[in-house]
Amino acid sequence: MPENNVSQPLNTDALHTVDKQQDTTFVNVSGYRFVRLDNLLELQANMRAALADIGIKGTILIAEEGINAALSGTHKQYKEAKSWLDSDTRFAGMWFKESYSTTQPFAKMKVRIRDEIITFQPDDENRIFPADRPAPNMSPGTLKNWIDSDKAFTLLDTRNVYEVKSGTFETAHDLQIETFKQFADAIEQGLKDGSLDKKQPVVTFCTGGIRCEKAAPFLLEQGFDEVYQVEGGILNYFEQCGDAHWRGDCFVFDDRIEIDPKLQPTGAERCEECHQAIPPGTTHHCEYEPGEFRSRQ
Repeated sequence: MPENNVSQPLNTDALHTVDKQQDTTFVNVSGYRFVRLDNLLELQANMRAALADIGIKGTILIAEEGINAALSGTHKQYKEAKSWLDSDTRFAGMWFKESYSTTQPFAKMKVRIRDEIITFQPDDENRIFPADRPAPNMSPGTLKNWIDSDKAFTLLDTRNVYEVKSGTFETAHDLQIETFKQFADAIEQGLKDGSLDKKQPVVTFCTGGIRCEKAAPFLLEQGFDEVYQVEGGILNYFEQCGDAHWRGDCFVFDDRIEIDPKLQPTGAERCEECHQAIPPGTTHHCEYEPGEFRSRQ
């Protein structure tokens, strides 16, 4: 594991990549780090002031367990925000996944305090702190090689059902969960019905990697023999391996709604009832009830 509990390797070419994209209006970045934080109110105030001065927009969640950030701005604003974060040893060298757009996907800059930066276990008694017990990473290239070779393993999609509808790996196991809080129960059910096997290697994946930072250690705690998390998630896989073994697109949690394997927005809109990505300019007449997703167009 890299120094300072960096969840993914530092992209040393990040700022150089930005320089090469001068014809693009906005750089959109997302990143996280599981690291113990304290004095959250003071940290929140300092972040708000600094990022407001820079003018970048987005959402940052901070909690005792770490930071989760999604930002968008001009190349200059991104460099300044990155420099400010690097000035804090807890966030120095934080890895960001980049994409580009001609529109700003955020309306304002928000810094919020949460119990968890990604909600998983509401009870403190069994809470997982990934900074204390990380699971091994697997590179996108290694995952592709495993799929290419027909290796026996479980490729576990940890995302919500409406995300999976946008796209997933051809061989992925879908847990059919509506929120990440249902992950633990879904694993228990999978072990009961035999769809999951503790003896078979498991590779977890999600959009950017953050959910797997909790899902993978949880599986290890439940007695799974061999568990990995895809380094940088789907977004990093797209960058490294394109659409190999992938079908569809990828749901994202900003105004782009959905991107394709080339990391470009598809133009999709979102159904306000079931959250599913839908074609632009269409109305999704869904019949939604808690516990199920049924749709008709």
